[in-house]
Formats: sequence, structure tokens, C-alpha cells
Amino acid sequence: MAVVVACATLVVGLLVVVGRGTTVTPEEHGAVGDGRTDDTAALQRTLAALEEGDTLELRDGAVYPHAEVLELATSGVHLEGNGAALLATRELTSAVHISGDDVEIEDLTLQLETSTQRFHAWEQMKLRISGDGVQVRRVTVLGAAAAGVYVGNGAGDFLLEDVVVEDSRADGIHMTGGAHDGRVVSPVTRRTGDDGVAVVSYLADEAVTARIVVESPVVEGTTWGRGLSVVGGQDVTYRDIDVRDTDAAGVYIGSEGDPYFTYGSQDVLVEGGRVTGANTNSDKDHGSVLVYTGNERTGAERITVRDLQLVDSRASASWDVGVLRGPGTEIADVTLAGLTIEGGPDQAFWTNAEDAVLLTGSTADGRRLPDRGDR
Repeated sequence: MAVVVACATLVVGLLVVVGRGTTVTPEEHGAVGDGRTDDTAALQRTLAALEEGDTLELRDGAVYPHAEVLELATSGVHLEGNGAALLATRELTSAVHISGDDVEIEDLTLQLETSTQRFHAWEQMKLRISGDGVQVRRVTVLGAAAAGVYVGNGAGDFLLEDVVVEDSRADGIHMTGGAHDGRVVSPVTRRTGDDGVAVVSYLADEAVTARIVVESPVVEGTTWGRGLSVVGGQDVTYRDIDVRDTDAAGVYIGSEGDPYFTYGSQDVLVEGGRVTGANTNSDKDHGSVLVYTGNERTGAERITVRDLQLVDSRASASWDVGVLRGPGTEIADVTLAGLTIEGGPDQAFWTNAEDAVLLTGSTADGRRLPDRGDR
């Protein structure tokens, strides 16, 4: 009796067992992985040889230098890093691009040898994700010429879990371009050149970034920018936050005009956690939390920030928590609840949009702040 197994799928009764396909290694295609030899061509041959269901397995402890962008375009591939590193040796083409769908990546370090300035193009985003259903676990980014992790081009149903980004020139984790339905679990960013974790929607992209949940983010310092931000986005949640030592606001929500021109922010929730030492830069008057509308074409509505501790933001800032309506812009339904402010500026709260704000159940240095608004 002949048994035919096709596409690594075996059917037994009602049980379907799907195989993982072939395990592929870079060494099979000529990679050395010694941290010195340029493995660009071998890595590109390896990626081109992958088929759906394959596992790309890197050697434990190996370091694979590459001088060009690496693109994983095959869908349904598992990349097992085993603690190995892909080392970019040229910042202009330093990206690793995941354009395939349903790709899984785990236990990998992505490193940039040298960064001299901030860049902005896709080729410089250290890990760029444009495929759907991509899952990234336990990946560390050490240095990036632009964003450390960039999720864009409409990528959906993604997961970033236990991702660490250090010393990026731009945002640590940047979700934009209509990225949607994503979870970011326990990310850590350190010394980012701009925001630690950011959701951004540019009008030029003609797509709103939406339905993003960020759980237990840790931001340990920004050399420029904010800790956590939503600058254009819909249905975005940050929970259980830990933000420290940010150049500008620890939490920033709203819309921006020239030169960025973003969409507005709607249905944003920041809930639980702590912001410490925010707004170290005296040239940016942000405080710990800032809701701001700066684009006449867009605005902010249904914004909730609650149950946060705000500790020792820059004392010379004009406020610790601010809600600012820019000229000609719209802002509505901002709820600030259960905030505990310790130290920081003399003025705990300020707004020029009284009709838009509900402030309740909050204290500053042990004193109950007067409730404002009625909704």
C-alpha cells in the first residue's frame, strides 16, 4: 500500500499534522559567521532559498556581518536566531526587512557597527516589518541609523514581544503607515534618539495606524523626543507603563502640523504605571503628560490618561500635565483621572481647553486637585 505525503502534511483520520519544512542554515550557502567576514552574499542566497514552512536557523553565538539590506520575503518562515547576531557594517543599507507574511523571528540580535547621524529612509530602519502576521520575540536591536523597529506599509496582526532597542537614532519602536491590529508586549527602549515607543499617522501616507495595544513598556531615557506617543492614531492603548528620563514629555498624545502634518488621535487610553524625570530639555515645555493639537486639519478626542504616578518632572516646566488646543484645532473629551503627582513644576495642571477636559481624583504632593469638567 503506497503512502503519499505531499507538502510535508500527513493526514491521519481527522488529525492533520503540518511539518515545519526544511531547516536551512546560512553556512550551507557559504556564510562564515565569525564577525569579520562579509556574509552579505551568503545571507542573501540563504534568504532567497527559503520556502514556505522552512526554518532558518542561525548558529549559536555566530555574528554574521552584512553590508546591504537583507530582505526575508518568503511567507510562513520561522527564523530561529539562537542568540546569534546580524551585524550591519554600513549604516546607509543597514535594515533587515521582513516583507513576507506570517513570519516568526526569535532570539536574535540586530546590530549596527557604526552610526554617525540620524537617517530617515526605509533602508536604515534596523528591523522593518511590512508583512502581515509577523511575530517577533526576544529580539534585541543594538544601534540603528533610524528607527530600531519600524512597522509600516499597512502591516497588520503583528506581535512584538520582549523586544529591546538601544541607541537608535530615531524612535525605538515606530508604528506607522496604516499598521493595524498589533500587540507590543514588554518592550524596552534605552537612549533612543526620538520617542521610545510611537504610534504615528502621517496625512501623506493616507492611512491611519489603528488598534494597537502596548503592554508594560519600559522607556529608559531619550536623547530627543518623548517616551510614549500617539501622534495620529485610532484605538491605541498603553498599559502599565514605566517611563524615565525623557527629553520631552513622558506621554504625548495629539496631532502635529508643519512639517509633519499628522492625522488626529481618537480613542486613546494610557492606563497605569509611572513617569519619572520627564522633560529634561528646557527648550520643550511639555511636562510629564501633554495632550496637544497642532494641526488645523486634525485634532484629538476621547483621550483618557488614568492611574499614573508622575514623579519629579523638570521643575522649571510650566506644568506637569497639560492639555493644549492649538490655534484653529479641535480637541474634545479628554479625561484625566487618578493621577498622583510628586515633585515637578509648581503648577500641576494647565489647559486652554477647559470645555474639553475632565480632571478627577488626582493629587499633587498629597493635596487633592480640584475636579474640573462634568461628563
